[in-house]
Amino acid sequence: MPYGGADDTRATSELPAALLEARRRNAAAQFRQAWVLAAPVFPQARDRADWLVAAEAALLLARASGNLRDQAEALRWVHEAMQAAAAASRADLVCAAWIEAARTHARDEDGASAQRAIDEALALVPQLASAEAIESAYSGLTAVYSELGLTSLAVACGRHALEYAELSHEVARVCMARTNFLIIGAVACEQALEPDPPLAQRLLAELRPQLERLRHEVPQVGTPLAQARLLRVAGALAVCEERWAEAADDFTQLTAYAGHLPPQLLNSAWIELGLVLRRLGQHEAALHSGRQAEACNPVPHAPRRWVDLRRLALIRDLTGESQEAFALLRRSQDRRHHIVMSALESRADMLSARLDEQSLRLENEGLRRSNASLRASVADIARLAETDPLTGLLNRRGLEAAWAGLAGPEGQQRLLGMVDIDHFKQVNDRHSHIVGDAVLRQVARLMSHELRGSDRMARYGGEEFAALVVGADPVAGTPVFERLRRVVEQHDWSRIAPGLRLSISIGVVRVARGESLEAAAARADKLLYLAKAAGRNRVLVDEGPGPGAEALA
Repeated sequence: MPYGGADDTRATSELPAALLEARRRNAAAQFRQAWVLAAPVFPQARDRADWLVAAEAALLLARASGNLRDQAEALRWVHEAMQAAAAASRADLVCAAWIEAARTHARDEDGASAQRAIDEALALVPQLASAEAIESAYSGLTAVYSELGLTSLAVACGRHALEYAELSHEVARVCMARTNFLIIGAVACEQALEPDPPLAQRLLAELRPQLERLRHEVPQVGTPLAQARLLRVAGALAVCEERWAEAADDFTQLTAYAGHLPPQLLNSAWIELGLVLRRLGQHEAALHSGRQAEACNPVPHAPRRWVDLRRLALIRDLTGESQEAFALLRRSQDRRHHIVMSALESRADMLSARLDEQSLRLENEGLRRSNASLRASVADIARLAETDPLTGLLNRRGLEAAWAGLAGPEGQQRLLGMVDIDHFKQVNDRHSHIVGDAVLRQVARLMSHELRGSDRMARYGGEEFAALVVGADPVAGTPVFERLRRVVEQHDWSRIAPGLRLSISIGVVRVARGESLEAAAARADKLLYLAKAAGRNRVLVDEGPGPGAEALA
């Protein structure tokens, strides 16, 4: 059905006072009070066929229910909002309802349903006539992509939301959009520090002036919550720049706003403070912060969502329960990867369907360009399915695909090296599993830089990697693996954790023609265990299926 164009502006003057107050309560994270205020407005507006007010009330009830973690109730109100918005012929409210549906599905970790709702919302954005409506849409999509763990997309949407918010010249609105952009930008920056330092520096260069603008805007807004969010952003950027003392001061001040903070923000403040204090060597204070975070954890028992699992993992890590922290962090990463993949696969299905539809139309140059773009998107999604989310290397599935495609011409040699980080469990036990993940990312990066373009590096599982060297016999290929061993041994690991030193052990075999990855990996693993038994930090090379081995290092 067509929706209104020029009238796609939600005029606050048309809304009852109770609904405006409910909006303010919801923005202040007083979700229960917001729900109570908005609940009677909806049936009153519906009964008098005031569909604009009914849609606004239903949307607010959906948001409040979602923030209160009642996903079934949130979806019920989303349905009511869509019906009322359609009756009012308001594209902006229909778009907002789809975004709220996407957010609810994302909170429920249904990535495929969330992506379908995102696609519906994006299809409506070109119909939105006002900057306010477009800013609201992109702000909502920023939250959805954050829930899904798709940080780069969240940053892009946050950037668009800020651009449109600045057109309004409303300080409170601009302040909120800038805060949201800085928060997701800081997350993206922290994630990029190890695997992609240039990207992290570009993000920091973009975020620093935004933080200074926010410092000028927050006093004009004048609310404790705005000041608290400023401290959160300032602390997060200080962490990215390794200004630990400033970060500790920001997060300490943030915890003092306890009475004004929603539970998730207060809990995050104590966690971040604990992690920074541990960086400063203040272990007793870090333990205290961990216990404070444990006391105010909004999901203290049996968490299911990836964000809740990660939060509890960090708390357990701060309170010295490293084994449980490791298990929780693994579960969090697995769940996040599953959600991201289900969202991307849903997107791939939609793109494939569009390809099939377009292939039936007249072929012209414009259509061919469109198809090429869509195929590239599908290929990107397929590539993500074969990528390890932590290191960016191939995962085991990706290595198997590469293995099948690298049979090569007759006589071409292939060497497979199985690589294991020595004493990796001690890294986790002594320095935390967060440091362990940073180690895995840096080891992957160092070794990848030593390989040629034709070679392949994969994370095989845990702290074990696989390196596939193509077109080299054992004599010529052996120095490649020795370089991998040396670059890890000689790297300065103190930047990740003071006093940290690392080495790797490698077992290398020549791959027989027609040999499966599983069989070759099993042979290389045997040599890897021999290398560890012989003292670690060495390479053992087997020139063929027989038992003879040559020791290096």
